Amino acid sequence: MVRAMIQFRILFLVAAWSWLACLGCVRGGQASIGVMPGVMNDTGNRSLRRAILRFGLEEFCKELTSRGAPLRMHDDGPVVGRFFARSCNHHELESGDVFVQLDGVGYGWTNATLRMAFTASAAIQYNQDFLMHGSTMYAYFRTRTLVSKDTRVTMVEQGGMIGTAVSALANTAAPGILEQQLQRGFTVIRDTNGTVDFAVGVVEKGKRPVKPFEVRDDDRVTLMNERTEVRGNQLDFLGPFHVDGSNGALFLTMMIDGTSALDVMVVDKNVGDQWLDRFVAQPGVPQPSLPPLVSEIVRQGMRWQKTLPLKKGYYYVVLDNSSVVGLAAPVATGSLPAAALANVVVQVGDAP
Repeated sequence: MVRAMIQFRILFLVAAWSWLACLGCVRGGQASIGVMPGVMNDTGNRSLRRAILRFGLEEFCKELTSRGAPLRMHDDGPVVGRFFARSCNHHELESGDVFVQLDGVGYGWTNATLRMAFTASAAIQYNQDFLMHGSTMYAYFRTRTLVSKDTRVTMVEQGGMIGTAVSALANTAAPGILEQQLQRGFTVIRDTNGTVDFAVGVVEKGKRPVKPFEVRDDDRVTLMNERTEVRGNQLDFLGPFHVDGSNGALFLTMMIDGTSALDVMVVDKNVGDQWLDRFVAQPGVPQPSLPPLVSEIVRQGMRWQKTLPLKKGYYYVVLDNSSVVGLAAPVATGSLPAAALANVVVQVGDAP
């Protein structure tokens, strides 16, 4: 039980996803690289490959600290929590490796604890490299050295002696589980249109992580394509997602099961950050400081789609499975409403 409770897979791959996305400013450049995969994949050209990866390092920590990373109990399971980096520093070593230091906050859910919040920090040295599969880039970040790590549980929603005991056990065992996950490294797969897949460990060239939706629209960049679990009386904060330019929009697609309805809300980053801070600091479901920009109900069995023209900026998509914030008002089965399983795609592109 304790192992499952604290097995947060803190996916530092979101960092690489972010800085590889900045290669979008040279979209044609990646396609050009794909024309000569034999040259790019030749191990004798390692310095050339590292020079290409170096292009994105300027945006590495900037993007990492503006996006939450999904946490799973196992690779193919639904998301059960999020980690949000609050600070990040990196630099490239003389060897070409990347040294990353970061810390942040997060949350997860288990039967024993209900929601549990934590802080986490780590310093990791990654051996970075990539291979081309046609015009698709497979970037590999293999952990060379895990210099330090620290995970501390800061809030356990389930009160009383159970909560106290679980928190103490989690603080004792969490560092070992965190180290086990960090040692696996991660893989980032970037297509020429800017869409990125990522996974813990090594994904062989030509293969893909499993995704709930098949996305075919090359005119939009897919920012999220995942299955997330939102337990009863809980929220899930997706993003924040960046809308760029004066004619941008978020495109949302969702299907749910496990419960009859789920609230979907969109708030700007300032409101979302404050809301998230209260969510990880105290038990219960807090209200946002301002009404959401968008609030709608997704019904079980329907394929819900929404196009949201928005001003340039960052926005959270918040899923609500409680009777506190939205209008869906899930019915409790026992002490809590049923868990919702949501398949979610978030894309960004030009507004119609």
